[in-house]
Amino acid sequence: MVRALERGLSLRDFEELTVGMIIGYIVTYNNCNVDEEDIEREATQADFDSF
Repeated sequence: MVRALERGLSLRDFEELTVGMIIGYIVTYNNCNVDEEDIEREATQADFDSF
């Protein structure tokens, strides 16, 4: 509930939406607002060498 409120839903929205709809909204919001820097990548040999 807290995460849905952080993403713009109101308490009134909880009366009208089902749990599945709320989760779908959160997933869609997260997918649309992902920064490329937040995505983890696998370390390469160059990363280990520079470490």
